[in-house]
Amino acid sequence: MKYSALSDIGQKREKNEDSWNIILDADGNPVGFVVADGMGGYMAGEEASRIAVQEISSLVMACVEAKDIPTMKEIINRRIESINDQIMEYSNKNLGGLKSGTTLSIGIVKGRDLYIAHIGDGRVYLIRDGMIRAITQDHTYVAELVKGGIITSNEALTHPDKHKITRALGFRENYLPDFYRETIKKNDIFIFCTDGLYEHLSDEEIRDIILKGPIEAAASELIKAVNQRGGNDNVTVIIAWEEAK
Repeated sequence: MKYSALSDIGQKREKNEDSWNIILDADGNPVGFVVADGMGGYMAGEEASRIAVQEISSLVMACVEAKDIPTMKEIINRRIESINDQIMEYSNKNLGGLKSGTTLSIGIVKGRDLYIAHIGDGRVYLIRDGMIRAITQDHTYVAELVKGGIITSNEALTHPDKHKITRALGFRENYLPDFYRETIKKNDIFIFCTDGLYEHLSDEEIRDIILKGPIEAAASELIKAVNQRGGNDNVTVIIAWEEAK
């Protein structure tokens, strides 16, 4: 797979609390994609996302080499438990008990499959055959309202609690990830992003910007479009694609 990535502070924030990483194997091929969006303000969110990305990145190769999928999930969940403890310990020692936390989306390439572990309101998208869809489900209050048929998707865009997260690292409960699996096909494009991207751009706009090419410049073009719409939040985008051979 090929890849590009970019992170930006946006137009309204004083600091970028997003963290990200791409893990390469010994041959320089990408095998891991990690994006985290810190919460809690200034140093709190920045440190939470840094801890999450650093700790998860260090186990990607162990997941790639895991003998089976249950083993890989167990490796990830054990590390997630450890990360959660580290973030809570940091908050207690350095923030006087004030809350800090982070979202986390991880993609691991294992053979011809992409395995995804996801917590929070970042997203992983797939563009295939000219269509875009979100692979992951948002862990937010409004997402639960939409799923339950209480409000519509359009109403969710302007709901006063649209930023209320129901699952994240740094929580005493509700911090374990959802897992997803996607077979990687020729010409597939995967997008890992923080909510700063889709807050300003619809799924179709994200697709159109990426497909108009060149794909190597798409992350920059997406962030440019976000900032032209106001850039209310930090925004991080990783794009990974499988070229036809």
